[in-house]
This record gives sequence, C-alpha cells and structure tokens, in this order.
Amino acid sequence: MTSDILSPVQVQNKIITTGYYKNTKHYNTEEWRASALHFEQFGKYTNYPVNSHPNSMYYKFWEEEARRSVFGYNIGRDWIPGYFYFYLNYCPIPIAVERSDNEEEKDFDDLAKQAQADREDHFPHFWDDDYTYYHYLDESEKVGEHAAVIKTRGRGFSLKGGSMCDRNYYLIPGSKSYCFADDKDYLIEDGIITKAWDMMSHIEDHTPWGKRRQVHNSIMHRRASYYTQRSGLKIEKGFKSEIIGVSLKNNYNKARGKRGKLILYEESGKNPNLLKAWNISLKSMQQGRLTFGLQAGFGTGGTEGQDFMGLEQLFYEGGGYNVHMIPNRWDSVTAGSKSGFFSSVLKNLEGTMDKDGNSDIELADKLIEADRDKVKRETKNPEAIIRHIAEEPKTPQEACMRIGGTIFPINDLKEQLAHVRTHPEKFEDTEYIGKLVIDPETEKIKWEPDPEAKPIRIFPLNDKKLIEGCIVIYEHPVAGEDGEVPYGLYLSGNDAYDHDDSTTDSLGSTFIMNKVTGRIVAEYTGRPLTANMYYENVRRLLIYYHAKCNYENDCKGMGTYMNNSFASYLLCDTPKVVADRVVDKIVLNRGKGSPGTQGINKWARELILIWLVTKISNDSELTNLHTIRSIPLLQELIYWHKDGNFDRVSGLGMLMLLKEDMMHFDPEESHKALEVPDFFARTAMFQHKAKEKLDPFAKIIKMRQLKE
Repeated sequence: MTSDILSPVQVQNKIITTGYYKNTKHYNTEEWRASALHFEQFGKYTNYPVNSHPNSMYYKFWEEEARRSVFGYNIGRDWIPGYFYFYLNYCPIPIAVERSDNEEEKDFDDLAKQAQADREDHFPHFWDDDYTYYHYLDESEKVGEHAAVIKTRGRGFSLKGGSMCDRNYYLIPGSKSYCFADDKDYLIEDGIITKAWDMMSHIEDHTPWGKRRQVHNSIMHRRASYYTQRSGLKIEKGFKSEIIGVSLKNNYNKARGKRGKLILYEESGKNPNLLKAWNISLKSMQQGRLTFGLQAGFGTGGTEGQDFMGLEQLFYEGGGYNVHMIPNRWDSVTAGSKSGFFSSVLKNLEGTMDKDGNSDIELADKLIEADRDKVKRETKNPEAIIRHIAEEPKTPQEACMRIGGTIFPINDLKEQLAHVRTHPEKFEDTEYIGKLVIDPETEKIKWEPDPEAKPIRIFPLNDKKLIEGCIVIYEHPVAGEDGEVPYGLYLSGNDAYDHDDSTTDSLGSTFIMNKVTGRIVAEYTGRPLTANMYYENVRRLLIYYHAKCNYENDCKGMGTYMNNSFASYLLCDTPKVVADRVVDKIVLNRGKGSPGTQGINKWARELILIWLVTKISNDSELTNLHTIRSIPLLQELIYWHKDGNFDRVSGLGMLMLLKEDMMHFDPEESHKALEVPDFFARTAMFQHKAKEKLDPFAKIIKMRQLKE
C-alpha cells in the first residue's frame, strides 16, 4: 500500500490516521514487531520446519517477510514502510537498560536524575518519531526527491541508516547502497558501516537471506557475489548487491558516478564539502526528471565553523537541491515555510513515552529545561552551553546555532531571513531585475527591465550556470527638483575580482546605500564572462545613482578599468579614517579605495555590526538589519567565518568604511581646504577674488555697498 501524500491545506482540521501527517495516537504497536517478538520468545522467527519448497509454510513465511520489508506492512488501520519494518524486526541494536530493581513508575524527580545503565542488544522499540521519519523517507523516494534531516543526539540514526543498507543488500538484487562521510572514522569507528556489518551477523545467522561475499568482503565494501568456473572462464554470479563506504575527505569528487538505490551522507553536519558532493552525486541519481533512488543526509548541530552550513542549506533551502520539502512545524518564527525533516529532543526522550511509543512532549520539555538549567548553573563557558543546546535541540533553529567565530547577531539575521523567505510578495516580487543601458538619444544611463536576467539568490552558489548574476534594484535613485540625483546621497562599496578564469568561487559584489535612510537600495553580485563586463556594469550603476565607491584596492583590475574609461572620479580617494589605521603606509600609494588588510577588514565587519543593530528611527524597535532584502547577503552574514570566501560581506564592509569616513567631518581640515595658498595670499591682484570666493557673504556685501 502507498501512503497518501497530502498538502498542508489537506491536513488542516482533518484527522489523519496514517502516513507522515498522522495526527492520532498509535496503539497496539507491537503488531508491527510480531516477528521480532516471536524471535525474542523462541530464539527463531518461525516455528515452521525448514523447507525450501515454494509451497511450504516455511517458504511462504519468509516470502511474506521479504515482501513486508520491501513494500511495507499494512494492517488495515495503518501501515509502515518497508525500511521501517525491516529495522523493527531484523536489526538488533544496543539499547541502554537502566540498572534498577525499582519497577514502579518514575516521577519527574526520578527522571531528572542521572542513573546507571547497561547497553544490551535488543530489537528496536516502536517510536512515534521513527514512524514519521520513515514515512518522510518513503514520501521522498516516491515523488522522486531526496531527504535532509537535522536531528538530536541519541536517536540511533546511524543504526537506522545501517539497517537500510542491509535491507537493500539482502532483498534488492543488484542494488548499491553507498555511505558517504567526510572522514573514514565516521563510517567505521562505531559508524554507519560498522553498524551495518554488526546487523549482518544476526541476519545471516537467523534468516535464509544470507549471501556469499567472495568478490568484495572488506571493511568498507561488501558485495553479494561469488566466482564459478565454466569452460575455463572465471564467472561472477550471485545476488550482486553491494554496500560501499566512501570517505570524501579532501576529495568531494569521489561522489561522482555513484548510482545507487541508496546514498546516505553520515555526519552531514561535519562535512564542509557536503553541498558540492551532494550536487555531484545528485546528477548520478537522476536523469532529467527521472530519479533512480534515494539520497539522504542527516546530522546533528553543535559544530563549529563552516561544516554545518551545508546541512543547514539542504534543510532550509532544499528545493534547489531536489530535497523533499515539508511544512516546517518546528520553528515558530517561520510560519508557512518548508524544510527537511527534524528529529527533536522532545520526541522519544527516555522515560517520556507510553508503551506504544507515543511521546509526552510536555514532560520531555520540563526535563530538557531542567537539564539546561543545570548546565547553565555549572558551566561558565557560553560556547559549551550553546553546544549542549545545539546537540539536543528542541527546534531546528537551536540545532543551527553558531558556536563562536562571528560577531554578527545570528539569531536576528535568521529571523529576518525567514521573514524574507516567507513573504515573497513583499520582497522578491517588488525587486527590479534588469540592466543599465546607454540611451543613444540622451547619451545617459537608463534602467531597462530584463526578463532573461537571473539574480543570484542563494549562498553558497554551487550551480555555475547562474554565476553571471545581474543588477537588482530595491529602490530607484531619488532625483532633485532639477531632475538630477543629488551628489553624496548614495554611497557604494565593492569587492571585485581580477581574473576571468579562476579556480576560486569568488564573485564581484557591489552595494549601493542611501546615506539618509541607511537602506541598501541596490546590489550587483556576479561573475560575467569577463571581469571588464563586471566593471562596466559597476560603472553604469555608480553613474545611475551618482554614487562614490570605495573598493578593495588589492584588486587592480577595478581601478585600471575605471582609469581607462575616464571614470576614476567614481572611485573615492582612500578614506582618511582608513589611512589613519594603516601601519604599512606603502599600501596607501594606490590613492583610491581601501587596502584589504586583515585589520581593515576586521574593522569593516565591526562597522557592519554597528549598522546592523542601529535603529532605523528613535521611535522604532526595528534596526537596519530588518531592512535587508537580499537573501544571499543575509546568508553570508549568518555563515561568515574567517576561513571562508564571503564576497557580499567584503563589499558591504567597503561601503561601511566610506560611510564611516563621511561621518567624521573635521572642521580644521575643512578650514584648511578653504585657505588660500601663500603665493596667492601675497599677490594683491588675487586677494580680492580669493576673499570673495571663500566668504559666501562677500558678494552680498559688495552688492549692498554698490546700492548705497
């Protein structure tokens, strides 16, 4: 039986008794585990005598068990997918059993205390969150999509993954199940591959599904086949199903060409190249709109640096990676949004379930809060507290909390990102997408919509087809009474690139800001076919807004192009506030822009932070952060770390340096600028003209004297 794949609208105000959206309690769940319970009682799965005849009861029993393990088990009122049935009945797992003679029901105080336990091998119990998880995987595969899972620790996802590989190995002829990880240790040091091998021992000892492994039988690769001789030729025969472990460390291209029934990304939260590997293997798993198998990535929060970024992208931005997206019912601030699957610490917490595996969310919440309070009282290190919460999260946002490495307000940025995503009618739909062209009649720059232009809307960008980018305008320039845009109203910052062919993922990124409102009014991020094409678009953008631009002058191409185009006036002189902070004065010889030294870039990020948290007005609680409309800029600010490439953050930083320079008006410097050089001061013929020019009231006084 197949599950009903329902839309969010269909599940509202409706009682659902089966499938992913089931909202009724489970009961008599031991019906799903009848074979496992029989084994626990008798030490075997069936009492029928061994008989290989197709019409024997023994043969029919195992034929039915194989059918349930592949196609699922329907008991009339409900059903479970095949992967889940196989896991419950054929995969003994280590379970923590408390050392206690007290069999009475435990109260809250008992559950909140630590207790000794032993790990014993038992068949899995039925858990309501496992039921939902396996239905999510089943839905994903049936609609030709894949799965992204963020989870709490201690829920046995590696065991579940190992059992899925074993099911395919024993019951799907010719199938290939791959387990990918960034580090080999995640696969074999108590990892998913080791767990799959451990379960194999039980299956081969107690079922008729055993397979010979003559061709491949190593710690990372097992193949169900053997050799035979015929006419002097060595021939491989057998089931030919495989389980293969692949370490992607330092070479994500190992994911290329892996066409499998199943690909599992173990410890996805610790894989810095997850998205690159995912896109590579995705192409092997599908041809056009046809998908050959299921690809799933799962991992836990609490990871420092860039490693968790890939899994978070798959979870929240999975639509672009062919991930099966479902209503996000866990994050309260993202009403109406979609995501991958989340396994919360509130589900199936030890001591908070009834006999049928239904979770008591309220009791679990009290226990988790008590545990967190204890950690906060006894731990003075805030990063340790964040890691504890991220590893045992109640919501996906808790799992995605950053541990150190950034000064930006991550939680506020994530809320703004969620707001922009879920209100396209307010943000994306009101953007102006197009190009700036030269009007042959007026010989001026004018705006022209371009339906073919495709802005870059995601970070990191893994699809090189979209790398060209385009200009995105949020607010067109405001002109004065004379029809001209006032000079100095708009500021710009730029992070450019020099080379047309590059082994890096660097993009050019330019922002325009309205100095009065503090809002970003335009963005141009991309990498056209040539660097000069990018510089020309920047030149036109600066002219359109009558804006001065501060750029990172380590990149010589920008300055050279502007000089050759007689447009160097669009680039600001090195800001005085920057020059005062530079120790090595040699870098100031460039005259224009700002040097991208470590210290200057650090200060630029501090200025970004100040801008982000500054209120938009005295009578509002909103800050400049809430005016950001660019999804990839928000993502870069969220994911920023010192070892990555964040072009938008760099471009915005250059803008903030120019903004800071313009705020520091020095009266003495201004007075010196108005002073007449000594030569002219001593020359009588220039004294009168100089005074008239420097004194704004001189002409008025002169006219009054003439009238008198």
